[in-house]
Amino acid sequence: MATLSDVAARAGVSLATASRVLNGSTHRTVRPQLRQRVLEAAAELGYVPNRAAQAMARGRTDVICLIVASIADPYFSSIAAGVSREAHSHGLRVTICEADGSDKSSLEVIDDASSQQAAALIVVGGTIPSTPVVRNALSQFMNHTGSPVLSIGTSDLPTETRGVEVDNRAAAADLAGMMLQFGYRDISVITAPATVPASHLRAEGFTHIVRKAGGTVREIIETTLSRQGGIDAMNHILASATRPQLVFATADIMAVGALAAARTAGVVVPNDIALCGFDDIPTLADIVPSLTTVHIDLEELGRRATRLLVSPTEPIPTTMPTSIMIRESTPNLIISRA
Repeated sequence: MATLSDVAARAGVSLATASRVLNGSTHRTVRPQLRQRVLEAAAELGYVPNRAAQAMARGRTDVICLIVASIADPYFSSIAAGVSREAHSHGLRVTICEADGSDKSSLEVIDDASSQQAAALIVVGGTIPSTPVVRNALSQFMNHTGSPVLSIGTSDLPTETRGVEVDNRAAAADLAGMMLQFGYRDISVITAPATVPASHLRAEGFTHIVRKAGGTVREIIETTLSRQGGIDAMNHILASATRPQLVFATADIMAVGALAAARTAGVVVPNDIALCGFDDIPTLADIVPSLTTVHIDLEELGRRATRLLVSPTEPIPTTMPTSIMIRESTPNLIISRA
């Protein structure tokens, strides 16, 4: 089946131009010569326009509003890159909005998107709270604009929404199982506040497996979903008279902070304490020692959510695969003792 990219290539025009012609955009005009070339190319290739893309192109805007907690966080910026690149290939634009996890901030962002008649709202998990007032605001956005809301990494939104999820609990459980096999049985956990459901699912999945195997979970420390949050939590852990064998941070950005705190305190990872995270953010390429983590293709996560938006009838998998990346921060204690 011919794609919009095929038509654009045959006609010798940009994807955006092909989208404006074939999806009926009313926002920008296309020169008659270019329009004719696109129509002829579409006819030759047997291209069938996507109805969802047409609806967005004919709406009052061609903008997708992406809500993240912090674009400076590599987790969110990687997802944003995927959303932006996929949207661009369909002639759509992306506006990135930051929310701090409070009701007030979330309502302001949703209200702005509604005022702009955004073509869609994409919410990255851990960005806005799933409180009644926020869920109601999302429902009102959909009713007012007729535009969809999609989620990335969480399903804790109004039932009318669709999204791409990560099985956070299962992936964290798999990581815990591997750490137990490596001989780690005395563990502390660093997690984000309750407003970040994915983080708590990861903590639950990890600690359940550790306790089930007879291991010890010393404490679960809630902190901000940030590098500084990881620093604060690790400082708390290191202040104890004895240290756990392993610290699991439910997000890599907190693990990076934890590693920095250990280094400042003169504690060597992994010789003195082991550390693992979750997400496999690009920043880890520059971290020493390299960090054991759960890998998610974050850019593909963003791309896949956007494809759900523009191609809702396509059979797009909505659960992202994960894999465990064993690196230097968690050596195998059993092999080391042998």
